[in-house]
Amino acid sequence: MLNKIMSKLNNFKNDESGASAIEYAVMAAVLVVVILAAIYILGTGTTDGSGTAGLKGSFDNITDKIDAINPAAE
Repeated sequence: MLNKIMSKLNNFKNDESGASAIEYAVMAAVLVVVILAAIYILGTGTTDGSGTAGLKGSFDNITDKIDAINPAAE
């Protein structure tokens, strides 16, 4: 009886199937933090000489350049 219990405890101790799930959860959490930090940094950039700010300013700048090359028909 004691040998059976000890065997089950050793099997439980050596089982690493749950460790992978925890590692993936930690990696996913770190990835989310990195993505949110990048979005925050890009989204709240400082104003430079051209008057653009952050991510929105970058997209506005791209839109202005495209409009300058191919203006919309009026």
